[in-house]
Amino acid sequence: MAGRPSLVVNRYSQSKVNAMRRYPVFLLAAVLLLSGNVMAQTPSTLVDAWGEALQSYQEAPFWSHAVVLRQESSEIAGTRGRRLVNELETLEASARLGGERALANGLGRWRQSVAEMDITQRRTPGRHDLPWLIAHLRQDLPLERIVHWGFCAPPDWVEVWALDGVHRIDWRHDLTLQQALAALPAAGHASADQATLITPPGARLPRGIADWNRQATPLAPGSRVVIELPQGQGLRGALPFPGTVEEARWLNQHLPDFLATRLPGDDCTLWNAE
Repeated sequence: MAGRPSLVVNRYSQSKVNAMRRYPVFLLAAVLLLSGNVMAQTPSTLVDAWGEALQSYQEAPFWSHAVVLRQESSEIAGTRGRRLVNELETLEASARLGGERALANGLGRWRQSVAEMDITQRRTPGRHDLPWLIAHLRQDLPLERIVHWGFCAPPDWVEVWALDGVHRIDWRHDLTLQQALAALPAAGHASADQATLITPPGARLPRGIADWNRQATPLAPGSRVVIELPQGQGLRGALPFPGTVEEARWLNQHLPDFLATRLPGDDCTLWNAE
């Protein structure tokens, strides 16, 4: 079962901007220019807030694993998680009734993993790092729409939600999706044709994993992969409850969406917008 992240949460500070010598001059200049004289004002946007928060951070920022939680995302996280648990309970019971014990056990592990997730440890999928925002100023956000922002240290794992449960695999710089699957029991993925890759910024990418549609896919640290439940006639025999094929389709879409809201690492620093 997947480990639970431990956060270092720093409350937002309104200390004044001083020399940021550890950051490139062009980045400092852009922050000061675009924030409208941060030294004299309380930050009002995400770009402003990044500039001020970085003063107190003593290490190089991990922009590849930057995160933001928007207010609107925070309000629906609990409801989505409960719906997933309910759907997984139905699919698990149906698999047991159909004599598919291994599949039922795997779905049960998925359900348990979702149920144990702390809904406070989440983010809104998408790019929110400072370099990207400076290049896309129209995407800057008012601070009043943000719950927290920060970044995670790139972890040493990738996470695979296989049909037999949830696995974390040691990451290495040349790791591919096929290599990650080869390190797992075949029962967890051999019957599947498709998987969904969730990248550290939260993009969801469909990937072929069968012999006939296999796609070369490098994996970044902190990526998650969901093996899709098989659909069509093969699933009808494994899940005999009426309607469970439709529920499986729903799960194939919404479980990756939910996992894209999880933090892409275990060692994360967040600043609160309050």
